[in-house]
Amino acid sequence: MATTDWGAADRLVAHRGYAARYPENTLLAVRKALEAGARYVEVDIQLTADRVPVVFHDPGLERMCGCPGDIHQLHSSALPALRCPYPARFGSRFVQEPLATLAQLAVLIDAWPEVRFFIELKPEAIGQFGNEVVLRAVAAELDGCRDSVVLISYERAVLHLAKAAGWCVGAVEHRWPEPSDLDWQRLAPDYLFLDYRDLPDGTLQLGKHTRLALFEVAEPGLAKALFARGAALIETFEIDEMRRALQSS
Repeated sequence: MATTDWGAADRLVAHRGYAARYPENTLLAVRKALEAGARYVEVDIQLTADRVPVVFHDPGLERMCGCPGDIHQLHSSALPALRCPYPARFGSRFVQEPLATLAQLAVLIDAWPEVRFFIELKPEAIGQFGNEVVLRAVAAELDGCRDSVVLISYERAVLHLAKAAGWCVGAVEHRWPEPSDLDWQRLAPDYLFLDYRDLPDGTLQLGKHTRLALFEVAEPGLAKALFARGAALIETFEIDEMRRALQSS
């Protein structure tokens, strides 16, 4: 899926869905991002105790669910009773919004084949279960829609495994890769995800097959400046507002 042929609004990534208006990583947030016109969506993946992939950012349940506990210690049989209202942000507005499994998200991915989904394999899940287990669990749910999916992570080891298995991959990094980084050269990811504040000065040079995605941006002027510097994609929690602003400018 090319990025350079589209306008700036179509090069925005809905970060955890439409997270500015709906509880992040829920099916509702993803659907609302799609309805707003997002061409790219990013979500996060953790695993339950019995290794079921769920669409969830934190290892702990408190922030999103308002209850104590750790997602990695929770059996999937408990998922139907969990809700993700993000109470500190939205109060009681979304008290019925369930915690989504990756299998449920895969149905949505399949229904929107023109959209590219970035699926982030969280370091906490990898630390708990290992690279192979996490990749196997995620791949089992997404194999039928792999053409619409890019697997991304801070953990390069899992990306090496994913790339060897034929997946498109994106490396999420804390800093700009050094030219001397041989592991980076071997990985040669399809995407580099980076906080825009960690960009180096001067010209941004990546391998010709690696696209640059920057986060987290909520200002149209900043997004345009970053596109001008060479960003292919911009992540934002405010997908609808940012799309409208860039379309009108």
